[in-house]
Formats: sequence, structure tokens, C-alpha cells
Amino acid sequence: MTFTADPTHVAWFGARVVHSLSSPPRRVLDVGCGDGALLRYLADAFPAAALVGVDLAARFDPGDRITFIRGDYLTLDAGRFDLIVASSSLQGIDATTDALAAKLARDLALGGRLIHVTPYRCFYNSALNTVRRVLRLLRGGATDRMILLTARTLHPDQPRAKLMERVDYMYLILRHSEDALRAALEHRGLRLEHIEHAPHTSLGQPKHRLAVMSASGR
Repeated sequence: MTFTADPTHVAWFGARVVHSLSSPPRRVLDVGCGDGALLRYLADAFPAAALVGVDLAARFDPGDRITFIRGDYLTLDAGRFDLIVASSSLQGIDATTDALAAKLARDLALGGRLIHVTPYRCFYNSALNTVRRVLRLLRGGATDRMILLTARTLHPDQPRAKLMERVDYMYLILRHSEDALRAALEHRGLRLEHIEHAPHTSLGQPKHRLAVMSASGR
């Protein structure tokens, strides 16, 4: 699944990334980089940084200082990074939470920051996950059309092409929560620096939190 990034969310997340750092990073990794919008934002914010984006399905023109790797993040071998970002992409990775945390910890340089937006444990997200599991069992042309019709009703101002991108998203099962991932990362020596709720803009979207974690304690 490849989504066109919401410019409002990119600006919101990008600004928080920039403000969370005491010094500019030298190497930046975006896990699940999508169309590269966040990478381009960070390239402008950190003009001396080398940036890498990894995604299973995305395709975009990387440009100067940005390297795009098409593939599974879990198999990525690109060294360590001063900054790792992930915008609503970690929750669907097909691995145990422990394995995902171990990979992120290995890829984060000493003194680096992991900044991600990920769904957290709550009744809303549990209920949404149940709905998605049922939709996966029933998936077909009829359910796709139902999801698209619902999206057009809830978001009449959005282009149809953008809403169609989100159809696949409604079948995505949440495998990892911010809570569980944080615990697994803390077990590996990372420390929580900041946490806040992310904007919730759609009934079909899980509720997310932004978390900033530091590897300085290792």
C-alpha cells in the first residue's frame, strides 16, 4: 500500500521531529517512507544530513541526499542512524513486537532519536481492529465499494483518488501498539523523552500517539 501523504500531517510531524532534536542529525532513516514527503521536509530542515527511506511499495524520485530502498525494513542493512522516524508505519510490520524493537534498537546510533507515530492501546483501536478483521474475512468488490462510499460520505472534500488509496488501509491489522513497542525498546535501554496524542482526523483511522525515544542511555 502506498499513500499520498497528507501535507498537514507531514508539517505537524516534521515540526515535532525538528523541535525534538538538540542538534542536526547526520543520517536519517524513514521507515515506511511512502511518497517521500516527510523525507523531503526533513531534507530541507537538515541540509547537511544524508537521508534514507525504506518502503515495500513506494515509488518516488529521491532527489539530492535522499536514497530510496524498496524492500522490507526488517532485512535492511544500512548501518546506524542518528534519527529514525516512522509515521503510522510500524503497526503493520509483520514481526513480533520484540523483533521489531530489536531491529530499531540496532539501527539507532548512540545518542540518536527514534520518533514515531503509532496507534496505542485503547477501546477505540481494539474495536477498529475487530472491524478490520471482519472486513478481511469478507473482502471483495462489495466491501471495497462500501468502504469507498463510506469514505466519500465522511470526507466529501477529499479527491476520489486519495480516498481509493485508503481502501486497502481499512484491511490493515494493527500488529503493534505504541505501549508495547515502548516497553520493548525500554528493555533495550532506550528512554522515553516525550509523548503526546496525534491528531485524529477520521473514524476509519486508529488513534495514535507520537513518541520520542532516546538511545543515549545505552
